[in-house]
Amino acid sequence: MIKAVIFDLDDTLYAYGILDEEAWGKVRRLVCGELGITAQAYEEAYSYGRSETKRQLGNVAASHNRLLYCQKTLEYLGVNPVPLSLRMYETYWGTFLENMSLFDGVREFMDCMHERGITMMVCTDLTAHIQHRKIEALGIAEDIKYLVTSEEAGREKPAPEMFALCLEKLKKKPEEVCCIGDSLERDVKAALAAGMQAVQFEPGKPSAAQYRAVADRILRCTE
Repeated sequence: MIKAVIFDLDDTLYAYGILDEEAWGKVRRLVCGELGITAQAYEEAYSYGRSETKRQLGNVAASHNRLLYCQKTLEYLGVNPVPLSLRMYETYWGTFLENMSLFDGVREFMDCMHERGITMMVCTDLTAHIQHRKIEALGIAEDIKYLVTSEEAGREKPAPEMFALCLEKLKKKPEEVCCIGDSLERDVKAALAAGMQAVQFEPGKPSAAQYRAVADRILRCTE
């Protein structure tokens, strides 16, 4: 019997890629305008900033920190990063959060879970602060009872520690939990390895029909 659902967040409940592209586009225009550089020069610097952050920090939540990407982008350009880094960061997340919306079918799915008394939580990589802000921006803060981030767990998915922490918070047996995500390795296989049930959606493209089908599957497991 399914008593809880664990959602991945990015590209499972909303479309991450298009927002990321739009937000970085605004940052690029800001930097090119402020520094009088070309888009090509900016992209080279940003590529360095992002890859260098990940190289230095490895597989931890802080490796996703956009403020570090911005700081290192400016350092690569030989510019004092302090006056502009925070503006870049706030431009990125301001654009991203203002334009978020749930995939079709998510709201109905969550309402259905509420009706059956099924607990919902989110298990996601990245830092706790920004993932809390995303959940608020999507209007689902009251729907999600628990949150586990890779920052809190100290590991990124598919590390078993993340899923163990989810079960600890839920206080449910693994077989009573269904994980929904877009990544075969990081969501589905990791959840199955933890003894849970799991459903995979194509990254960034779940439909209302797919969410209805999953709701029906879960409801059959509660009868």
